[in-house]
Amino acid sequence: MNQTELALQLQQAGIIDQTTAGQLQRSASPWWLQILLAIAAWIASLLIIGSFIGPVLALADHNAVRAVIALLLISAAIWLAVKPLEFLQQMSVAVALAGQGMLVYVSYDLFNDDVARYSCAVIAALLLFSPLTPLHQRLSISIALACLLSLITSPVVLSVSGASLTAIAVLLWYNRQHWARWRYAQTVKSLLEVATLAALLLAISGQSLSWFDNLLWLENTAAYASAFYSISGAIMFISSVFWLSRQATVPSRLALLSMALLLSIVLYSASGLLISAALMLACFYGCSRLWYGLCLLSMLLTTSQFYYSLNLTLLHKAGILALSGLVLLAAWLLLQRYQRRFA
Repeated sequence: MNQTELALQLQQAGIIDQTTAGQLQRSASPWWLQILLAIAAWIASLLIIGSFIGPVLALADHNAVRAVIALLLISAAIWLAVKPLEFLQQMSVAVALAGQGMLVYVSYDLFNDDVARYSCAVIAALLLFSPLTPLHQRLSISIALACLLSLITSPVVLSVSGASLTAIAVLLWYNRQHWARWRYAQTVKSLLEVATLAALLLAISGQSLSWFDNLLWLENTAAYASAFYSISGAIMFISSVFWLSRQATVPSRLALLSMALLLSIVLYSASGLLISAALMLACFYGCSRLWYGLCLLSMLLTTSQFYYSLNLTLLHKAGILALSGLVLLAAWLLLQRYQRRFA
């Protein structure tokens, strides 16, 4: 089944409308052509913005003028985004980000740095319901989330934020077949991808909180944050195994849950591995090869960070990794036996 036939079947089933079906039927450009178009569109946008807005700001350097120009840029970006040409859609991303940046600068000039970060998140949330492109949604959400995370001055709050993002990403991956039919499914997908990436990055940093204990703003509370990260990672990993094994027999399910519990106990000091594993299982269930590969990469990074950290002895860490490998090998043998039994 090609893309055109799939679009027609989805339209006949009432899952998508005629506009969405037309967008699916249009063949996408090659990846190298998309990169060239993106580079050309961003350069053209920067030249146009600089040539027209620069003189205006030089003549009338006032916050009211900046706000009006920012609103005009966002309006122009929305107009460009609804056009079918990829070049214009790439231009809309650059123009919209320029408008958002100018609005954030106005709030920074009027108030302070913290208000500017909050305003960045509010503007990004409002633009999620506009017809701007998915690329703009991902970039805007990422910038807004980075601004909100930069406001956190407590490791406990940081660990709670990381665990919350992980839980949101895992729930959205497991319910992908349900929200994929929504009207704003593309917006939910952008939120999901940004939340998954942020959860993976925070998993790597959360595993090394003790290393930053006396360097930054942690105030000797990194131990509590690290413990919360480990417990939340273990809960999400066991919950993922519990959900994925719901169709197995009771003895097999109990054995898998027991091994998941044992693995969570063994890897208690490696919270990043548990969180990355939980996200990897969720991405595998959501049929995303790209994010599945990124979760595997995150597991490699967290394993390297754990092995070369200084909070435990080398022999202790080697024993933990060896024991976790034996548990995974036993789980693999159990799954092979289960598949041969019901083949």
